[in-house]
Amino acid sequence: MIVRQDASDATAWLGRIRNLRHDPVEDHLMGVDIDDQHIVEFTTAGEFVGYFGRHGRGPGEIRNLGSFEITRRLVVALDRGNGKLLFFDRLSRQAVTEVPLNRGTRDMTVLGDTLVAVMPGPGGTLWELFDLDGQSLGAFGDAAFLGSSCLACSITSIGEELLVVLKPESPEGRVYRLDGTMFDAFGFGEVNHVLAAWREDFLETIRKASRRVATGGGGRIAAGRAWAGLPTGAFGDGLFFVRASPENLAVNADEFWVLDHRGRVRKRYVFDRPLIGASTASPPRIFALGLSHEFGVYEYRLPAEED
Repeated sequence: MIVRQDASDATAWLGRIRNLRHDPVEDHLMGVDIDDQHIVEFTTAGEFVGYFGRHGRGPGEIRNLGSFEITRRLVVALDRGNGKLLFFDRLSRQAVTEVPLNRGTRDMTVLGDTLVAVMPGPGGTLWELFDLDGQSLGAFGDAAFLGSSCLACSITSIGEELLVVLKPESPEGRVYRLDGTMFDAFGFGEVNHVLAAWREDFLETIRKASRRVATGGGGRIAAGRAWAGLPTGAFGDGLFFVRASPENLAVNADEFWVLDHRGRVRKRYVFDRPLIGASTASPPRIFALGLSHEFGVYEYRLPAEED
């Protein structure tokens, strides 16, 4: 684990960061500065590099920055306040394209470094697809699944062909093909003997080790507060990554789960402290902003895969 404490005002902005993302090309981190409404780029040591966008209502400006994603040449951001999708050049950090959406939106994701999906789409559809030049490729799916109060609903991609929509209020998830047809659905209410055993020995596990990995086999996620968090995008091999809080854990460590497209837990990572701030997975590392008197960047290296 690497911890970089705030030693001066130069890194004080770390405490305001949300929606953390990792850029593997530059090995930099990016996050939403909730006060100044722009995307901050910084090194894994917490050193400021630059920012994308600024607060306001004009071109290149943002009023309510939601989710964002990084591609090889662009940073794509969803501005819910101004109702638009922004494309920033990765090198110059300047806005190169803006797409007015003319509707309320909740989340967005990038598919395979070529497409952008914004949820919900127009006219009661579930999402609208765009290419990286900002051209609309159509709207797909039925947004009825979201309901009228799904403020925390999220969308993430699995590779280039599947989208996962998670609804925390239920909680449940659905997997869709790009044309809007449902591929699979899963709930979070089933408990099998593997998950039951995990809950029983969880606190003892925390006392013994700072991190632990277990494979879930065919087990689904436990009931109650066992799943709580937003996905962080594709994890490889058709998997995605979710931060979770177990139902028998009030104030202690967080967990990170790797799920397949059917909602089955494939791996489970347990840490020895709560990760208060934003987090993201970029194998073989997990990055998080944790709180220990002052904010700092925490870097976790995942255990080696077992044969």
